[in-house]
Amino acid sequence: MLAPRIRLALTVAVLCATVMVVIVILARPNGGNTGATPVKTGQFYGATLPPTFPAVNFALPDQNHRTIRLSAYSGQVVAATFIYSTCQNTCPIVVQQLSQAINELPHPIAALAISVDPRQDTPTNVKNFLVKEQVLNQLHYLVARRAVLAPIWKQFGIQPQLKVNSGKSDHTVDLVLFDKAGRARVGYQDLSTMDPDAIAADIRTLQSEPVPAHPPARKDL
Repeated sequence: MLAPRIRLALTVAVLCATVMVVIVILARPNGGNTGATPVKTGQFYGATLPPTFPAVNFALPDQNHRTIRLSAYSGQVVAATFIYSTCQNTCPIVVQQLSQAINELPHPIAALAISVDPRQDTPTNVKNFLVKEQVLNQLHYLVARRAVLAPIWKQFGIQPQLKVNSGKSDHTVDLVLFDKAGRARVGYQDLSTMDPDAIAADIRTLQSEPVPAHPPARKDL
């Protein structure tokens, strides 16, 4: 029951952020013709996730057959997004926004791409996607059987890519930042909130926090 509450909280936070953006734009003398400018509505530019969200752990293979464990990055900030390699619209944009944000940092952070369409995310498709987006050495693209990925999707309230009639439904667009304790702290639910400068600023805010002396126990997914 945790994921629906997180999804609702994230949706409300995004709506509030959108309202704040509109207010700021309308208040400008030129009516807002200044380009997109990130607006900070609290501690972060992205939506702050509920403090009840537990520290989590999962272990999934990446494109190089290396097992990536979230717990291995304890004490570090981690970014994770949910995409699929044959996506032609939203996924490339999300990946590029995240890549640009990481490039703004003095040191790179771990960036994970978790599959929402494991059937189509073949090794060839994944490699082609990473090469095309020029993030082959920047992203760990994690793919596993649907049964393995399903608990992760559920935990984060993710709608996987599903076939509907003759086409496909768009999966939910999500980017999540994990803090040094392994808790999902900041979320970006749609493309309008995924500004590279804002993402980089939120990463730096999380990086400025001290490493917890007694990290919470992680929930295995």
